[in-house]
Amino acid sequence: MSKLVDFPIPEQDDIYSMSDAELKTLLQRLYAKIGELDEFEPDDMLSEEYEEWGEKHEELEDFIEIVEEMLEE
Repeated sequence: MSKLVDFPIPEQDDIYSMSDAELKTLLQRLYAKIGELDEFEPDDMLSEEYEEWGEKHEELEDFIEIVEEMLEE
């Protein structure tokens, strides 16, 4: 699980200086990472590992939403 948690996400302030091409590349990486994360979803929904997984998943989903909104502008 630790290799998934260590996925480097740029600071939100940093993405505002990115070009559309850079944002699209970042979005592709984020979708790939969330797909990888989905493959490692823990079975025990009450475990600490699942809680950690869920937090990371939500963080990636939120970040994807921000990048998509920026690309729509």
